[in-house]
Amino acid sequence: MVRVKREEDEQRGVTGIALAATLGLGIGVLGGMVLRELLSGVSTEPVKNALSRLRRPETGDEPEDPESVQRAVEDALGEDPDAGLLDVKAAALGDGIVELTGTVTDALDRQTAGDIARGVPGADIVVNRILVQGSDRVATELGPEAS
Repeated sequence: MVRVKREEDEQRGVTGIALAATLGLGIGVLGGMVLRELLSGVSTEPVKNALSRLRRPETGDEPEDPESVQRAVEDALGEDPDAGLLDVKAAALGDGIVELTGTVTDALDRQTAGDIARGVPGADIVVNRILVQGSDRVATELGPEAS
């Protein structure tokens, strides 16, 4: 009798949890649908512009076009005593995105170059693809299966 009662209580507990989860999901979906209807006419452009200004404050002297950002990153790398002799190239990918490529002798040099590039106004996102000799493998020869 006690065993049957305990099983019934467990079954009610499981059923209660399932009902609560279903109810929560339903309320969440319904709330999302209502919110979508309320916000469907709202433009996201002002929010994007505000976020852009937060990421890149307008100082008036920062490079605006990708080529200027690329040159600024290359200049910063060349002027830095720790990175000036590194074999690192910068390429502007557009809209504040800069890619670093090349090969360095240790991970600290890779990190230093990335930090310098991130410090350049207008370089909002730095994709650091610099390879470290001895640590990173480079495909130097492609086999017939690569064709």
